[in-house]
Amino acid sequence: MNVIIVESVLFIALLVVVGTFFVSALGITPLGRRLRQTANRKRIDKQAELTCPIHGPQQEHELVRLPTGDPLCPHCYKEAIHGHIT
Repeated sequence: MNVIIVESVLFIALLVVVGTFFVSALGITPLGRRLRQTANRKRIDKQAELTCPIHGPQQEHELVRLPTGDPLCPHCYKEAIHGHIT
């Protein structure tokens, strides 16, 4: 019985070690670099989408969605609808 328990613990430890090597190897390989670059690109694109060229960064929940699907800064929306600059 003890042999089975020890063998199970050693097998789980082996799986943990192999998993750790795999995850650390992803940081070095071209695949890992490509995954990081894709994540960085998505993050930068999202920040650029939330930045109004006139009024600066905006919160995502504050943006107004136009019928075309494009986001618009709430200040720009007020200026376009009401015709005055705040």
